[in-house]
Amino acid sequence: MRFNKLSIFISLFLFSCTSHLIQAEEIKPENLKCGSSIDVGFFQKYGIFTSKDKDFIYKLRFISENLNKDDFNFIYISKPTGGGYTLELEKITKKKNKYQIYFKENKPPEGAVTIAAVAATYCFLKLDNLGKVEVFVK
Repeated sequence: MRFNKLSIFISLFLFSCTSHLIQAEEIKPENLKCGSSIDVGFFQKYGIFTSKDKDFIYKLRFISENLNKDDFNFIYISKPTGGGYTLELEKITKKKNKYQIYFKENKPPEGAVTIAAVAATYCFLKLDNLGKVEVFVK
């Protein structure tokens, strides 16, 4: 009976140690630029773009001619919404070579004066050793 209790205790202890080692590491981006755009040409294609995508440079240059591939290697563009929304980076975690990026899309404050145009929010990031990416927006 004692042996069973001891083996259960050791098993639980080892399991808790290994699950702690598997946890994702929180990452800070090297560069971050978030904003919004009302230009339909910019957000006609939205979602995730990496520096390997053919539209990547186009998206960077749309915001500023001074931005280049060395500044950023990841772009997230939200679905178009009304004006006044902002996109906020909450956190980035990395587990092996997979990044999980968490954004929060903020509605304009109630009663705020906003432009009556369709807009999309975006964030440009520079992440070291960019691999697979998963994006979550709340």
